[in-house]
Amino acid sequence: MRVVEAHITATVHEFFSQQWVLLLAGRVTTRGRREFRSRLTGPVALKDGSALDVSALPERDVHALLIARGAPDTCVLVKDGLVEDEITTLASALHRVFLSREGALISCIPGRLGFLQSDGGRTRLLLGASAAQRPHH
Repeated sequence: MRVVEAHITATVHEFFSQQWVLLLAGRVTTRGRREFRSRLTGPVALKDGSALDVSALPERDVHALLIARGAPDTCVLVKDGLVEDEITTLASALHRVFLSREGALISCIPGRLGFLQSDGGRTRLLLGASAAQRPHH
């Protein structure tokens, strides 16, 4: 599970607000990992400029955006309702997340590229995309 924790730690430190960093410490226990997954279902506070809202896009378009930004075929999936976090294919992870209303984090490149579904499935965000994509004013 070291690969999983490396992905999650890098993603939280890069994109999530400070309160999430505190939740990382609890991930050493099964209960702490379950708590982390369940918190993804509610609103998730992120650092400004770290995400691109893709809530209106279908699964295939989100998949294409992740691939275009360098997502590998294998990623880490952290989803409420899972017994344990897992390493799986990007296509499988995205498909299961889109089918559910549960909170989920898919880490493609640790601390650089990922996907977050939160707020009861109403919010879907590409992590790491907006900073590079934002037009300069």
